[in-house]
Amino acid sequence: PELFTLAITRLTNAAIKSSYEIAAFAEFAKKVKKKYDEKQAMDLDFEDAPDEFRDPLMSTMMRQPVRLPSGVIMDKPIIERHLLNSSTDPFNRQHLTADMLIPETELKERIEAWINEKLGK
Repeated sequence: PELFTLAITRLTNAAIKSSYEIAAFAEFAKKVKKKYDEKQAMDLDFEDAPDEFRDPLMSTMMRQPVRLPSGVIMDKPIIERHLLNSSTDPFNRQHLTADMLIPETELKERIEAWINEKLGK
C-alpha cells in the first residue's frame, strides 16, 4: 500500500500520466488497501487455528489443502506459486508437477467448518 502513494507522487511530479489516469490509479490503490486490511484482519482472527490447518511454508491458513507425493500437506496456491519457479517438492527436492497434487477434501471440510464456527455462521 505504501508503494502506491510513492508511485502516485512520482507520476504526478514527473507528469508521466494524465490527472485522470492518476486519479484512477489512486482509486485502485484504495481498493487494494481495503482488501489488504480485510486480509490482515482475517489472518488475525485465525491466529489460534490448529497447526494442521496452516501451510508449512507460509504458516497461513490453508483454503485448498493438497497432499504432495512426499506426504506433506500444503495450500494449493502456495505450492503452485513455488512450481512456477521450480518443478521440485520444496521438502525433498524430488520432481513435482501440479498434476501430482492430491486434494485433501476431508481436511478442507474441517478447515471450512472451523472457519464457519469461528465466524459464527
